[in-house]
Amino acid sequence: MVIGNPPYIQLQKAIDHKCKHADLYKDQNFKTFVRPGDIYCLFYEKGISLLKKDGLLCYITSNKWMRAGYGEKLRKFFLQYNPKILIDLGPNVFQNTTVDTNIFIIQKTENQHQLCAVTITENKKNNLNLADLLKRNSLIISNLTSDAWFIGSDAEQRLKEKIEHIGKPLKDWDVNIYRGVLTGLNEAFIIDSAKRKEILNNCLDEEERRRTEAIIKPILRGRDIKRYYYEWAGLWVIGTFPALKLNIEDYPALKKYFLDHFDIRQLEQSGKKYPELGFNARKKTTNKWFEVQDTIAYYPEFEKEKIVWAETDQSLNTVIVPKNYYLQKTCFMIIPKDENIIKILNALLNSKISQWYIRNKSSLLGEKGMSLTKESVKEIPLPRITSSNESIVQQVENLVDQILVAKKTDATADTSALEHEIDRLVYQLYNLTEEEIKIIEGEK
Repeated sequence: MVIGNPPYIQLQKAIDHKCKHADLYKDQNFKTFVRPGDIYCLFYEKGISLLKKDGLLCYITSNKWMRAGYGEKLRKFFLQYNPKILIDLGPNVFQNTTVDTNIFIIQKTENQHQLCAVTITENKKNNLNLADLLKRNSLIISNLTSDAWFIGSDAEQRLKEKIEHIGKPLKDWDVNIYRGVLTGLNEAFIIDSAKRKEILNNCLDEEERRRTEAIIKPILRGRDIKRYYYEWAGLWVIGTFPALKLNIEDYPALKKYFLDHFDIRQLEQSGKKYPELGFNARKKTTNKWFEVQDTIAYYPEFEKEKIVWAETDQSLNTVIVPKNYYLQKTCFMIIPKDENIIKILNALLNSKISQWYIRNKSSLLGEKGMSLTKESVKEIPLPRITSSNESIVQQVENLVDQILVAKKTDATADTSALEHEIDRLVYQLYNLTEEEIKIIEGEK
């Protein structure tokens, strides 16, 4: 038997003797290795390799492997053996740590496809009796794959499968999905309106001012994104994207701003560390010191109307953002090739069905938060638009228009009645029964 509590260390961020852990382990023949992964995944594999036939492994670890993209190889690896017990403990198990955890027991033998699983809710964490909880509340799961592991009743499993059967994953809707801008040094590249005005006033002539103004764009952060509306904080991004191949000498006022406020060594993309100066250079790239960190070859997409969501939030909240607004890296945007579907996509993603589905597919952050990665959101199955449901789609879009008008007048306007009506129509698009609706709405 192997019992343990492996460390939780992101492989591509941790460094040992000037070498990233990801580089240390990439050639060690681990089947579960992926660069964005966590070292505890490798501990699972190593622990199982140490077992004799029919031996048992029991670990308490982060539960992110159950749903995260980096856990796909580990989930596939587990299927070669016999997963026996999975207790999803969620947050607040250990003091002074925010990690969501699980206890997992697996046997080194042929898979019997009879995983006994249970999710522990907050109100059951006091005086935990795991044996009693497993006896009273556990479920037997027999259809596991390398996809995200979902702990749910037979009715919930059937509902999930129905949603997936009726819907088409967002990624297949002829859309492009992009992340916001990664600058590598937000304090230099994201400025307020007063600093923007100062930079523009320092331009030597109208031509320089025009050039400079053209690359300073309004930007939204994850915290600015709400359901059906956004709150711009008056911030701007200096859009010196490497893909633009700009010459800083054409922007004297911008150059002056950078060098007056920051040490050029901090702006450089050399990866060097300056502990004696209290800062480090940005990550090593081939980009120039005045450019943002990522190439952002897709910068023209920001000039289009888009659906935006925040990378971390308590639920999936999306909003239609007008042309010309740029996004910080804590946001993602969806650009439909057919502009006519932007309203229905926005409504479907904000619906209770999408909330239920994504909560069961995404990595949770504490008691309420979710990690809403591109990988998880793009898999949400959305009902196809057909001639038979076109009238329902039109009703949904009309309701979205009413919400947008209300939010434009007053961002805090109560649109819950309109959103409830949208949910009722979306249930029809998925052909849900009353019993299935109760599951979505948490009544069962």
